[in-house]
Amino acid sequence: MNPTPLLSIVVAVYNGGKFLAQFFACIEQQQLASYELILVNDGSTDDSLAVIDAWRSKLQNVTLINQQNQGVSVARNAGLAVAKGKYLTFPDIDDKLYPGMFSALLAMAEKGALDVATCNGRYVYEKKRESHPIFPPDRLASTTVLPGHVWLKTALDSRKFLHVTWLNIYRRAFIEQHKFHFEPGLRHQDIPWTTEVLLAAERVQYTSDVYYDYYIHSESVSHKPDNDDTLMRSARHYMKILEMLDAINKRYPDKVRHISACRWQIAKEGLGIIHTFDSMKDESKKRIIISEFFDRGIWQMIWKNASSFRLRWRLGRRYFRIKKYHTAA
Repeated sequence: MNPTPLLSIVVAVYNGGKFLAQFFACIEQQQLASYELILVNDGSTDDSLAVIDAWRSKLQNVTLINQQNQGVSVARNAGLAVAKGKYLTFPDIDDKLYPGMFSALLAMAEKGALDVATCNGRYVYEKKRESHPIFPPDRLASTTVLPGHVWLKTALDSRKFLHVTWLNIYRRAFIEQHKFHFEPGLRHQDIPWTTEVLLAAERVQYTSDVYYDYYIHSESVSHKPDNDDTLMRSARHYMKILEMLDAINKRYPDKVRHISACRWQIAKEGLGIIHTFDSMKDESKKRIIISEFFDRGIWQMIWKNASSFRLRWRLGRRYFRIKKYHTAA
């Protein structure tokens, strides 16, 4: 085995026993000549470790890290800290990787001396709904090698861009140079991660070829039914994301100046927070989270970044409805 594998596959594992066999089969089918598989067991309480033990001899260069449950961001950071590959990738265990995915992305990365190589995937639904591409080909076509901020502008302007880590491979030296990491404890940490990675990257290429199935199912944390407590947590996560995005925009002013969508996404995600308030039933909890929303300056940030008349109108018509909760707190 080459001491420096071409690809480090970093995987967070939490109670994924029922998905791991399919996931390991997908890795086996990649038929990569040089890789390492870093599995970070994030405090699983099911049979995940037994499944890992059963497959370990069939796979190449496996490293297992055990830690107390701390969430996917900490798990990915733990794997990133020990990765040795020239490139990195972070797939999810409950999804499906097509044969040839990593070979195609690695070939792109090597030929183009890329910081990031990325591809398309599909949404696949548990309840027999028709699957469809994550990025509609008529909105986002394959590219040549582009500066990262140019690809980010193209992607965000499509209004169909999904901030995800798992469709990409990254040059490890680039990630380490910028000291990028995943924000601990933050849901949807892919949003600030992807935004800053692409603003910093000098060479990025996208293929519209589909290589990944993203499964939307009832056991996914992102798709469980909400109650007032989970809605409050979600609002706090997104407030943190907006604060991170605002800080990122300030770190890359020369690039962001030409990407109005970097400001648009702050206003758009902020509108989503307000929709979260609308879904809450407990008036006292609604007052608490809306007061936090104003006290942290999130409303001011959203309004400042809402440059279009349409967005300002949509925000403005909701302002007085939520402001009364802050006044009454």
